[in-house]
Amino acid sequence: MIKLRDFTKEFSSRDPDVICYNGLYYACAASNNDSISILCADRIEGLMTAMPKKVYSSEPGKPYSKQLWAPELHVLDGKCYIYVACDDGDNHNHRMYVLENGSSDPMDPYTMHGKISDSTDKWAIDGTVIHWNGKRYFVWSGWEGDTNICQNLYIAEMKSPYELCSKRFLISTPEYDFEKLGATGEEESPFINEGPYGVVIDGELYITYSGAGSWCEDYCITVLKLVGENPLDKGAWEKFDAPIFTGNDLVKGAGHCSVVTDAKGMHVFFHAWEKDETVIEWNRVATWQGEVRLDGGKLIIE
Repeated sequence: MIKLRDFTKEFSSRDPDVICYNGLYYACAASNNDSISILCADRIEGLMTAMPKKVYSSEPGKPYSKQLWAPELHVLDGKCYIYVACDDGDNHNHRMYVLENGSSDPMDPYTMHGKISDSTDKWAIDGTVIHWNGKRYFVWSGWEGDTNICQNLYIAEMKSPYELCSKRFLISTPEYDFEKLGATGEEESPFINEGPYGVVIDGELYITYSGAGSWCEDYCITVLKLVGENPLDKGAWEKFDAPIFTGNDLVKGAGHCSVVTDAKGMHVFFHAWEKDETVIEWNRVATWQGEVRLDGGKLIIE
């Protein structure tokens, strides 16, 4: 593994989002929960020394002005978009929003386009875009109702980079013991499925996601695999019954990954605590790079 920690002092490595576009590597993250910065380098290792460029600052007093979480950079139809969870300072009001820059250059400044939501307009974070069979789908972590007791994974078909054209469909809810560690399932201590990210390997679609409490050392990564025809059908997804990555002799609490494919293969980026840390401090969470492979039909991150 290559340890990619502290890109810069101001660049948070929580919820690492890295893409490869036009031969360059871009890393996108929230800074101080109120702005978004992007790094650019011509090789993965270069992200360790690249300087961040602030591409968006929140607007005071807006419902999306605070607690910017887990921004993801996507280039759709040759234009750049960032999907990010925001609220007004109250976590219950977290929703997914779309930023755009109208450009093919990820480093250009972004403006707020607006909320992206299904008709229920429930709590939502960790939105990502998945491409499959010529269609786009939006996948996110959300609540069924209005209480913070359980985070599920939902999917909806996209009409455009800003709009959904279907209702939301539940595709995963915490059901295994390893997904419930660190929580009670009571208000403000939710069971968790979060951080979804689409990965295509050998023509098959997977969604990696995190389970267990992000605040505990049992935070882990596992996957859903599409085994049916319709991604909107919960029955079309096979859910792995164990984590594929829980940590190793160097890290614990590994979660919320993004995956990059380049000429060297597939690489996964995820945040984790160092093994000897006993109290998590989010501004010191390291980001790691590992390898992704299939072993007997199983997706393995190592």
